[in-house]
Amino acid sequence: MKPTQVLTYIVIAAVILIAVFSLFNTGDSPKMESNYMEEMKAFRHKKDSFMRNDEKSPFVEQNVTFKGLNYFDIDESFKVKASVEAIQDGKVYELQTSDDKIKTFQAVAILHFDVVGSHGDLTLLQSAEDGHFFLPFYDETSAITTYGAGRYLEVDFKKGQNQVVLDFNKAYNPYCAYTTGYSCPVPPPENNISIPINAGEKNYE
Repeated sequence: MKPTQVLTYIVIAAVILIAVFSLFNTGDSPKMESNYMEEMKAFRHKKDSFMRNDEKSPFVEQNVTFKGLNYFDIDESFKVKASVEAIQDGKVYELQTSDDKIKTFQAVAILHFDVVGSHGDLTLLQSAEDGHFFLPFYDETSAITTYGAGRYLEVDFKKGQNQVVLDFNKAYNPYCAYTTGYSCPVPPPENNISIPINAGEKNYE
C-alpha cells in the first residue's frame, strides 16, 4: 500500500472518530439536562409532601387518603418559550366551574409556541377576583390519561413581557381532580392544544 493511501485512510478514520465523538459529546448539555431532571424531581417531591402533610392540601382539608400523584416521565422537550401577543381590553370570560358556579376572567395575552413539532396558541387570563394570572388548557390527553376538565399551568408573567416560558412538565390538576368541595374553572374552548401533551400530572387514581 502506498504511503499516500495510508495517509488517506488515517485522515478518513480521524474524521469518523471526530464525528462520532461530536455526536455523543454535547458539551454542557448532559449536565444541563441532569440539572433540569434534578430540579423537576425536587419540584415533584415538594408537591407530594405538600399534598400529604400541609393543612391547606385538599387531602388534609377533606380528610382524604393521599396515594401519591401520577406523572408523565420528565421530558425537557415540553419546556418551551412562547411569544406574547398582548391584548388591550381583552375579552371577558365567564367560566363554568365544577360546582356549577361562574368565575370571571379577562384575556390579557395570546401565547404562541411550538412544542414537539406542533404549533399552539393559548389565551392567558387574569382573574377579576384576585388579579391572578391563569392558564388553563385541554389537550389530546384530556379525559384519557389526564383530568377530563383540563389542567392548569403557572406562568411567570408580567405585563410588558414579549416572551414567557411554558413548562408543561409542571402542568397540574385542579383540586377537583382529587376530591369534592372545590370550585374549579374549566378552560375556555379555544385553549385546546391539538396534540397530546404527555407531560405533567396524569389522572389521580
